[in-house]
Amino acid sequence: ALASVLSVAAFDFFFIPPHLTFAVADSQYLLTFAVMLLVALLISTLASRARAQADAVRQRERRTSSLYAMSRDLGAAQNVDDVGMISAKHVEEVTSAQVFVLSTGLSGHLREVGSRVQARPLNDRDEAVARWVFENRRPAGLGTDTLPAASALFLPLAGSDQSLGVLGVRPASGRPFTPDQMQLLDAFASLAAAALDRVRLLGQAQRAQVEVETERLRNSLLSSVSHDLRTPLTSITGAASSLLQAPGNLDDASRRDLLETIHEEAFRLNRLVANLLDMTRLESGALKVRRTPSRAKAR
Repeated sequence: ALASVLSVAAFDFFFIPPHLTFAVADSQYLLTFAVMLLVALLISTLASRARAQADAVRQRERRTSSLYAMSRDLGAAQNVDDVGMISAKHVEEVTSAQVFVLSTGLSGHLREVGSRVQARPLNDRDEAVARWVFENRRPAGLGTDTLPAASALFLPLAGSDQSLGVLGVRPASGRPFTPDQMQLLDAFASLAAAALDRVRLLGQAQRAQVEVETERLRNSLLSSVSHDLRTPLTSITGAASSLLQAPGNLDDASRRDLLETIHEEAFRLNRLVANLLDMTRLESGALKVRRTPSRAKAR
């Protein structure tokens, strides 16, 4: 608009008589000035709008590219730490802010996941805000209506049936994020939550597979043990029956052989039962393996 006004003024000053003045000798030039100004303003408005649309398209393209890159990298994540490191990396590249991903461990307490070292750790107030976001599954912190005194923005990482963690973003300028940036951060949080949910379900599937294999092994062991137990019991029962049914018809050598058979099979049966008890103690965790370093001498 300024360039349009200056152009009309320069045309009047240099080319309209009387020259080098802003006076107009012919009133018809006033209509010319008005048309020129109107056309210039219209063209500048259209050019500005086209440039704004081009900038918006480029910005959407960058966002789409960053979301695709993050989704591709998260697809290869195998554990919670991988998800935290990948998410923090991509969010930092787009926002130039300090990012941290919090998730719960076996203790149920929020902890930072991933190996990225943060320059400014969370203070007690930020930790309280993160805990509130985790429990209520709603964003809070900087730039929101809930607990805005926090130094960072916290977004929930909600899975299909439970809360999985919190995404924290602390801007370097300390100012709240714009609505467009908030929308992009929500998309990043959704991708991170989906990855955490996939890792959790993958872990459950692996544990279920281990339980199935353990049950199958237990059944095989029981089948084998039942056969091993039946063999000495059969021998003991047969030898004892022979001794009871014909005590007078057996000579000393036969009676001794039967008694030795009973003794050997009873000893074998006792060894099997002892092994079963040891296996039970190992499974229950009553026995702990004590590992010590050992250096073998090369020959």
